[in-house]
Parts: sequence; C-alpha cells; structure tokens
Amino acid sequence: MPKVKVPRKSTIVDMTAMCDVAFLLLTFFMLTAKFRPDQPVMIDIPGSRSMIKVPEDVIVIQVDKNGRAFLTLHDQATRLQALENMQQRVGDRFPAIKTLDEKQKTRFSLMEMMGIPIEALPQALSMPDLQFKEYAKVAKGVPIDSATNQLGDWVMAARYVNPKMRIAIKGDKFTKTEAVSRVIQILTENNIHTFNLITSLKVGKTAEE
Repeated sequence: MPKVKVPRKSTIVDMTAMCDVAFLLLTFFMLTAKFRPDQPVMIDIPGSRSMIKVPEDVIVIQVDKNGRAFLTLHDQATRLQALENMQQRVGDRFPAIKTLDEKQKTRFSLMEMMGIPIEALPQALSMPDLQFKEYAKVAKGVPIDSATNQLGDWVMAARYVNPKMRIAIKGDKFTKTEAVSRVIQILTENNIHTFNLITSLKVGKTAEE
C-alpha cells in the first residue's frame, strides 16, 4: 500500500508584535536614560584584579594627576543636605558659605563632582554655564592641606546625612603618592579607617598562573 505524502507548509512567524515590543523598549530606555554629567577632570585609574563593585551610595574622593582632590556625591538631595551641614559646621571659619542663596544652592546640588574651595563657591556658582565649566576645570580642588583642610569637613558633613555611607578613593595612576597619603590621613583623623580604593579591572593572567 503506497504511503500518503503530507504536503509540507512553511511556518510563518508574525514579527509585528516583536517589532512593536522592541521599539517600545527602545523608546523607554531613551526616555529614562540618565546622561553622564560633565566631569571637571578625567581620572586615569590604575588596574587591579578585584571585581567588587562600588555601591552607588558612596562618597568618592577623586585625586587627579596634579594632586587636586575632588568630592563626588551621587545623590542630589545628599549634596544639598551636605551643603547645609557645612554652613552650620564651618560658617564661622568660612563666612562665604553662608551667603549662598537658594538659586546657588540648587546649582550646587546639580554638581556631581565638586572641587571648588569654599571661599570661591559664591562667585563660581554665579557664573554662566560655559564660564563655570571652564572654571571648574582649572579650580584648585578641595583644599587638603593642614591649614585649610576642607576635605575632612565635607566628608563629615556628608556622613551626617547618612552615617552608613561608605567612602572610596579614586586616584589617578600618575598622581603623587603624597596626595593620596594625605587624603588617607584626613580620613583617619576623622576616625574613618575603612574605605575602598577604586581601580579598573586588569585583564590577563595572574602571576600564579
């Protein structure tokens, strides 16, 4: 008895729904993506083999190749509260910080990386945007010398907002070791003995391999 041949039919997959979903996802990510803010300096960090990710809720102290210190707080509300704490903490030593108006405070809260001495903040925060960006690139950074140690004040003002906030040091691989050592000394003077060092992931075989 001859076999009955069943005619083969090609399978048709309707891609319309998938295309719609893809474009909806693309639109969602475009509308919700957060653009990286302009950084006054670029830090070329050294490499290591550690793969521990630094959390977002962290105080980052960045030291560029010229030894300038910059403070980074990722949350806008934390930056604003830290500024208000600084007004109470060092207002007598640096009266300029008490002269900031609401517009200047709001502009400060938008600065993810801060490297301007306290005494220069009122003038800097009143500059036009383009002038301010150029000024931020050549600013002296947050003072870390023993005479006007403003970095320690900023760190403590931020930790008053959130005592559990961790601290990380991000130093340029070409910076002077004295600058990083001074930052560590400032932390220990404020009874902060636990912090992270930010590095990039080094690819390759280890010495043991």
